[in-house]
Amino acid sequence: MPRNFPPHSFRLLRSFHASRPLHWKPRGESKLPRPELLDRITGLLVLRRFDALQSLRFTFSDNLLDSVLHQLRLNAAACRGFFDLASKDPTFRPNLKSYCKLVHILARARMYDETRAYLHEMVSLCKNNYSAFVVWGELVRVYREFSFSPIIFDMVLKAYAEKRMLKYALYVFDNMPKCGQVPSLRSCNCLLSGLVKTGDCYTAILVYDQMIRIGITPDAFTCAIMVNAYCKERRVERAMEFVEEMESSGFEINAVAYHSLIDRYVSVGDVEGAEQVLELMGKKGIRENRVTYTLLMKGYCNQSRMEAAEKLLRAMEEDKSVGADEFAYGVLINGYCSIGRMEDSVRVRDRMLTLGLKMNHYICNSLINGYCKFGRVSDAESVLKQMAEWDLKPDTYSFNTLVDGLCREGSMDKAFRLSDKMIREGIEPSVVTYNALLKGLCRVRAFDEAMRFWNAMLKRGVVLNEVTLGTLLDGFLKMENLDLAFKLWKEILARGFARSNIAFNTMINGLCKVGKVAEAEEVYEKMIELGCEPNRITYRALSEGYRKVGNLEKASAFWVKCGTAEEQQRSLAQM
Repeated sequence: MPRNFPPHSFRLLRSFHASRPLHWKPRGESKLPRPELLDRITGLLVLRRFDALQSLRFTFSDNLLDSVLHQLRLNAAACRGFFDLASKDPTFRPNLKSYCKLVHILARARMYDETRAYLHEMVSLCKNNYSAFVVWGELVRVYREFSFSPIIFDMVLKAYAEKRMLKYALYVFDNMPKCGQVPSLRSCNCLLSGLVKTGDCYTAILVYDQMIRIGITPDAFTCAIMVNAYCKERRVERAMEFVEEMESSGFEINAVAYHSLIDRYVSVGDVEGAEQVLELMGKKGIRENRVTYTLLMKGYCNQSRMEAAEKLLRAMEEDKSVGADEFAYGVLINGYCSIGRMEDSVRVRDRMLTLGLKMNHYICNSLINGYCKFGRVSDAESVLKQMAEWDLKPDTYSFNTLVDGLCREGSMDKAFRLSDKMIREGIEPSVVTYNALLKGLCRVRAFDEAMRFWNAMLKRGVVLNEVTLGTLLDGFLKMENLDLAFKLWKEILARGFARSNIAFNTMINGLCKVGKVAEAEEVYEKMIELGCEPNRITYRALSEGYRKVGNLEKASAFWVKCGTAEEQQRSLAQM
């Protein structure tokens, strides 16, 4: 379990609302002796005479607030009232220690909604590992000082999990048993769900195992989360085993868990496996719903089994308890677009509209992509214009897809005009946009313009990726414009953009294809010097380059590093 926390310390940092300045110097108080001031304040608070506090003319301080909270810890309403008064003072903000006392006091009084509100406020102030660690340490200290219920630990666990502050939630989860508190199932489910949604499925599985070890009994939600975790880890067989284990132990498995299984089978192209899960759902008495059918339809579309997918959509339409929504139609439309059956996609779209359903971005983008993919860019432009009729604004994907389509057919003026329109409509071009434009310029052999455009991107602070660099290098090398290729390569090295083997492999491969094997080997040596690991693509390019110039000894040496003995023999036999 990850525990990236700083060394143990209970010295408190001030954690406050960002809206008011910090105070670092000790705060002065009333001229009344401190014990008398404290007695008067607590007396008025118990009587709920908050307005009379102003007559005391005292100044809020950390010491005063903590003392009041300690003395009135059994009177939650009074403590909350004084804390709120302190929070509203323009020159003072309660510190972390005061927050920890207040949430303990409120939790003991079963004022759980108020406790959660202050907890969320407190954890939001944890901007780094140290302050988050201090929260836990101070909560434990106050718990021991007040001898209150440890329920607050479960509440802070859930607060961290809900805010996706998962490493802090994990720390609390690990340390709660030391304070005599077992996490609640609801908090554990919140933590598991957060881990799975952020892609840390491996840790989710470890947390689940620990839950079982400390005696926390899962429910249907836990099971669904864990099936999803196993599926996302590409362990679909284990997910099926888990379902069987849970059912044999008497746990109910809901439709959400089965949908995770179907989705995983569909994503790996195993529609038969998805159909078997569907059969299993029927045997367990779990009725199929719109999600079930849509996932299965997606599987058919991925295999280009369009007739089966459309038959399933018809079944959804006929079953009034299920019904087909825009997303179901979108899956079928996208399926037709992906294989170029654009007339069928329009037919399904028109049927959807006659049924009173509305267009969405997913369907529009599927049509734009389909038309561009199969060379019908003017039709894609028409869809982009029609989006206004459907009360939709083109998004980044809409623009990027059409920009790429225009670049592929060589319409660079239109592509740049469209990217200008994109900016006017408040959508910032992404690296994908710039990559498409660069590739288009290289495709029409406008290399000088491509180089100027690349420099303009750098001046604008555009964060370039290796696809951008590879696009330019590949274009220059394919057109055998070595001057520009080497000029760009020097820029890449000088700016530190050669961070992995992608740019190196592009350069090596391009040089080898034009017979510049000595230069290619220099790049290879620089690659090793900078700590980038050569791979099969690197060795194959060098081997092929040396073979072309007749240096079979070096060709063989690089091929040995590239593949198996069988591959080596086949290649050398052809030399």
